[in-house]
Amino acid sequence: MRRRDLLFGAAAAARPLTGASKGPVKLHIGTYGMQPLDVNRAIATIRDIGYDGVELCLMAGWPSEPAKLDAAARRRIRAAKLPVPTMIENFNTLVSEADHARTLDRIRAAAALAHDIAPKSPPILQTVLGGKPAEWEQVKQHMASRLAEWARIAAETKIRLAVKSHIGSASNTPEKLIWLLDHVKNPALSGIYDYGHFQLLNLPLRGTLETLMPRSSFLTVKDGRMVNGAAQFLLPGDGNIDYREYFSILAEKRFRGWMLVEISRQLQTQPGYDPVAAARRSYTNLAGLLRSAGLRRAQ
Repeated sequence: MRRRDLLFGAAAAARPLTGASKGPVKLHIGTYGMQPLDVNRAIATIRDIGYDGVELCLMAGWPSEPAKLDAAARRRIRAAKLPVPTMIENFNTLVSEADHARTLDRIRAAAALAHDIAPKSPPILQTVLGGKPAEWEQVKQHMASRLAEWARIAAETKIRLAVKSHIGSASNTPEKLIWLLDHVKNPALSGIYDYGHFQLLNLPLRGTLETLMPRSSFLTVKDGRMVNGAAQFLLPGDGNIDYREYFSILAEKRFRGWMLVEISRQLQTQPGYDPVAAARRSYTNLAGLLRSAGLRRAQ
């Protein structure tokens, strides 16, 4: 399945991941898991470990929140020469009108930052969607309406928006996410494939991948397990996901593009959490498996 929707009248489409490009697999990690570090140190650390790019966390309280990055800070990020393919926020479609208006303002602020740090290829802004799984049928139309407004602002400000299903959200499966994408129908909007959530629902790897990957602009990797009925997220490779199988399927599908390592807030708030050690362990867990699967990394 190939979708070639053109964004802003140029060939900068949110292309499907299956055979979408001739480039390598590129592994990146976010400042989301490095809240104690200033932006410059986080970027330098990520580059030194060996990652191919960095995701900036724009959430309130993080050093990379747009309001905390003045013109000089934005120039330093741009001068670091480490690609910034994505940025992360934490929005909720099911909030008050006042909070929804603030969400739209945060999308505008994210877009301004995106164009400042990477004017030729502004990062994709990603977020979850909110709600609870049991609410889906009651709230899905409202979610689609709010998401359409998010996507409209993204298109107006010339960035792309990517959203994902979450085990604890109203949209918790690939099918629900595709329903939302189909109802919004905006080329500025795409999905994200994150098997770390689907695994915990006992959904199959190949089936979910084949369903959602053609509608996704990048992949997110982490791990997890259920403990007393609650999701407990882990570093990628530290849980039950068979990454050898996962990466062999990606090789079969000719996957090319960005793969994001996500370090859950659950891990970040544990006593003794070390953001640098977590980033390094995640890289070690994945880099060799990517290589053995024949997925060519960026040089």
